[in-house]
Amino acid sequence: MDKKLEEALDFSNYRFTLNTRKQNLKMRMRSMLTVGYNNTIFTASMELINFSKLVIDAGSEKYVFMDDNENPVMIKDVKDFNARLLGAYTNALNEYYVENEKLKKLRTTKQLIGIQ
Repeated sequence: MDKKLEEALDFSNYRFTLNTRKQNLKMRMRSMLTVGYNNTIFTASMELINFSKLVIDAGSEKYVFMDDNENPVMIKDVKDFNARLLGAYTNALNEYYVENEKLKKLRTTKQLIGIQ
């Protein structure tokens, strides 16, 4: 095989593998952002975290929020709810950052798949 063709194939395999790893990392982060609360599912987002903090700052201890399925849910302890959302968001983002930094340092397909 021509050397240039072989290099192109190696680079193509590297890019494909890198993109696959990045997509898997994003999916992992999305799953880590899922918070179960009062038998409902919420996704920890900056908007929901900030809104729940606004509700706390307004002096409300309980409030009705929309869950991921667009059902209204009475949250009786907004401070606990906010803490769980913030914890999930922080953990997911930190793990995403650490793993993404590791990916940036891997320069070959073998390194990406963990052979070297």
